[in-house]
Amino acid sequence: MGIEFLQMKKKRNGASISSSSSDEDVSLCLTPEPLHKMAPARLHGELSYLKLTPNALQYNGFPFLGPNSAVIPQTKNNMRDFVASDDLLRKCSRCSKDFYLNQDGTMAPQKCVYHHRKKFDHAKRSFVRTCCSAHPSTSSGGCMVEDYHVFNSAWEDTLWSFMPTPPAKNANDYRSKKVYGLDCELVHTMNGLEVARVSLVDMKGRVILDTFVLPQYEIVSLNTTFSGITEKDLSEAITFEACRLQLFQFINSETLLVGHSLESDLKALRLIHHNVIDTSVLFMSVDQRGEFKKLSLQNLAVIYLQKEIQTQKTGHSSVEDSMTCLELIALRHSTAVK
Repeated sequence: MGIEFLQMKKKRNGASISSSSSDEDVSLCLTPEPLHKMAPARLHGELSYLKLTPNALQYNGFPFLGPNSAVIPQTKNNMRDFVASDDLLRKCSRCSKDFYLNQDGTMAPQKCVYHHRKKFDHAKRSFVRTCCSAHPSTSSGGCMVEDYHVFNSAWEDTLWSFMPTPPAKNANDYRSKKVYGLDCELVHTMNGLEVARVSLVDMKGRVILDTFVLPQYEIVSLNTTFSGITEKDLSEAITFEACRLQLFQFINSETLLVGHSLESDLKALRLIHHNVIDTSVLFMSVDQRGEFKKLSLQNLAVIYLQKEIQTQKTGHSSVEDSMTCLELIALRHSTAVK
């Protein structure tokens, strides 16, 4: 999509990487100039019409600021994302079995037998296993074995640690007119999914931020096959607090963030931010029953960009995913102006 790639060095100490430098107006999208050539302020205004509305934010489970803590609107997919301190029931996100934590919140070893989640193979026009040759429709126990279950549910008091992205310092705050692709890689901990890598990319393809983050709770599984996170990566990681401070050097509440199912990334970062463009919502399809359905970023890349992503044996890359989201937005824009 004409996005150039320039890798910038990762900063681990929170030091700033130099960076230069509206009302919704659908007519702004009628210029043929490519997005990656636009000045930041113009790009920000050009894409504002694609932002999720307050109703869409609510419907898709984005975090909101409540009286004492964050509030997550319930959806059919997030009903147990945050559970009370006396709720010890968990569902394994690999094998789907229910199990209980110990009374003190720890977990005893329990054999977990599972398959990797199936994915759609566009060449075969069907779902396939990525871990073995078993047919996706079979209910075999699985080909992978681990000593512990993993789960997505976090303790309810985690909602107290959420915070809004900072407001603009003044009318000239350069962060206010920026547009970035954002993606996080997550690992399984005793507090559900926690962020372990954060990447921020601009429309020119420059990596503005790419840092590893040390989870706050005990790690149960690095989920390396999908997260790409290794023990070596975390030996170079910064703290969660330092990560958010580093992120705030580039974004404020007015920054336009682009991502795929961004509510998950914001929940992992414990952030409340409502100026977002979400490719999972923007590119929803309609199934045979006439219901809207979200597609994976991997599928969107094949369908709309004719390229494969997330194919590395070392796991996913949050940089690649961020760039892919921006490419999808560039495609959507170029289609709109024709």
